[in-house]
Amino acid sequence: MNKKIILSFFASLLFLSQASNAEIKIGKGSLTFNAGVASGYVFRGIEQNKAQPSPFAGADFTHPVGDFGIYLGVWAGASDGTDSHNYEYDIYGGITKTIGIATIDVGYASYIYPGAPSNSATTQTGEYYGKLTLAPEKQPYTFGIAYYVDDTNGQKGSSGKKIDKDYYEVNATYDFGVVQSKISYGVWDQEAAVTTVTLSKELATINFDLSYISASKESNDSSIAGGKDRDYVILQAKKTF
Repeated sequence: MNKKIILSFFASLLFLSQASNAEIKIGKGSLTFNAGVASGYVFRGIEQNKAQPSPFAGADFTHPVGDFGIYLGVWAGASDGTDSHNYEYDIYGGITKTIGIATIDVGYASYIYPGAPSNSATTQTGEYYGKLTLAPEKQPYTFGIAYYVDDTNGQKGSSGKKIDKDYYEVNATYDFGVVQSKISYGVWDQEAAVTTVTLSKELATINFDLSYISASKESNDSSIAGGKDRDYVILQAKKTF
């Protein structure tokens, strides 16, 4: 980690530590904001920002509707990809329902890359998703599965590769008290098999995540940098306010 990364990271921490709570109540719903910085940006085993510090910010609206919950959010962050864009923003929304120890979450996410060539499918991509989380009452652990169905209809990116790739994942969390942990294993069709282990801790109202990510390429057409299996260590600081 070079001096630029270290200075950027700690400058961002100083800013976040001074931010106050800005949650807005709208009827029975609430609007919250978040901001943070990570030492890098890796999405499903693929490096998105050339190992540079990656600041980000977002907003989330949640509202109960009967026995269901609805949510809508937006996220924006640095993303220095191969299609001449230097940031991305995501828009997502969905519905949740809890039945006993099970929570079901279905929704849609759109990934938008301003600055990418207009003839590139990576200007905007999207996916439908479904998640199931089991959280036994009064237990420190959860189990989950998730499936993301691509919505690009076989389009190709600037490299000529098809970008319609589904992703499926299994995960588990455990609360040790002093630190929270999460482990997940996911497969992105023809791209990568990704194992992620994350330790989380809140300090001074800032949530810190330390993640180890191991990405193994699934084919010779994989977008993993250098065409080789890769390992990453990412430190992230995030504040919700």
